[in-house]
Amino acid sequence: MKRYWSADMHLGHGNVIEYAKRPFRDCHHMNKRLIDEANMRVKDDDVCLHVGDFSMRDGWRYRQRLNGNWLFLRGNHDSKNKVKTVGDWLFLRLSHFRIFVSHIPYFYRDVSGTATYLLSEEMIAVVESTCDFAVCGHVHEKWRVSRDGKIPSINVGVDVNNYRPVSDEELLQIYLKEAK
Repeated sequence: MKRYWSADMHLGHGNVIEYAKRPFRDCHHMNKRLIDEANMRVKDDDVCLHVGDFSMRDGWRYRQRLNGNWLFLRGNHDSKNKVKTVGDWLFLRLSHFRIFVSHIPYFYRDVSGTATYLLSEEMIAVVESTCDFAVCGHVHEKWRVSRDGKIPSINVGVDVNNYRPVSDEELLQIYLKEAK
């Protein structure tokens, strides 16, 4: 069994093609390619943690086409997709590293103050004092690694990872080579 990471598939959401400059003809082409890429990597006994924005709606239909056991964190576009999520964020260990996982980068600040899924200042302090790095999505093609917070954040979104999930080993490699 292996674990994989992904984010921001946006299955069924054709507008993301233009927004994130994705190289797909249309939504059907994008959905097929993203599902094919995931299935080439994720096998039936593997786990994939999808870090938000899986699909706008009908997520269960897309989920049925994917190999492996998928766990979903809620993203800002997941409210109507009928896919059961395990929460908004989590802490876990990868090898001997402590990581924080959330769809939106942990250091993200919303100037309007209306989004309730953003972290409080106290929670940000906990993340920065207890974790080695963070994993996120949400930023699409904007960056793969950010040092905007006190700990590095790694974007596991499909837009910066050749439209496929990354393995635990690849995530650690990104951290050790690009983020540390």
